[in-house]
Amino acid sequence: MNIYLFDVDGTLTPPRQEMTLEFWSYFEKWIKEKRIYLVSGSDLSKLKQQLPQKCLNSVNGIFTCMGNVYYENNNKIYENKFKYPRGLKADLNRFIQQSEYKERCGNHVEERIGMVNFSIVGRHANHAQRRKYNRWDIKNEERKKVASYLNEKYEGKIEVSVGGEISMDICNPGRDKAQVLEYLKESFVEGEQTHITFFGDRVQKGGNDYSLAKSLIQNNNKQFKCRVCAVNTYKDTLWYLQNRT
Repeated sequence: MNIYLFDVDGTLTPPRQEMTLEFWSYFEKWIKEKRIYLVSGSDLSKLKQQLPQKCLNSVNGIFTCMGNVYYENNNKIYENKFKYPRGLKADLNRFIQQSEYKERCGNHVEERIGMVNFSIVGRHANHAQRRKYNRWDIKNEERKKVASYLNEKYEGKIEVSVGGEISMDICNPGRDKAQVLEYLKESFVEGEQTHITFFGDRVQKGGNDYSLAKSLIQNNNKQFKCRVCAVNTYKDTLWYLQNRT
């Protein structure tokens, strides 16, 4: 059995933008008769803004909110709840107020099912504002520093990872993207060799694809074969699909 897992933002699409016509024209043909799952930090409403409805209808399943919600055939199969540790909300507000990056665009703490998405510049930033903050963040590593601080302070209560261009994903322990593999294992047939290929743009340590990539590698054995394809943009994903699958 061959299974393909895809992050969405930055992997199948430009960050927070629609899938390009060039990509969809190829991807639509490629996914036919393949077992495909989407694994996103975003919620379903945002995926509907980025992906053609035909794409959403064609995949076998959709894991949203870091795997905390799962859909099959337009039906919600399960969802998890997020538990705030005491003091977290105050810390997030403090980071918003004290950041050296001064532009604020609104929607800084977005509560999703089973997780929180946190952005100092704000998720209401337009594409130009997102790129501006991202360039600043690459140089100053603000998100990495905030994530490191929160992970240390709230160890055992939350896990924080960097995702997309401008934000961080916050979830309770064990409720990150690695839970996708544990769920899929229930459908594996004992003795049947299973191959899983995962595409993600944040598979490095600290990124929100890292936990799933790490879990796949750790579970690699004779029955279970995995491949992690690290990409920087959707163009890299397209190249992999055209040349390496």
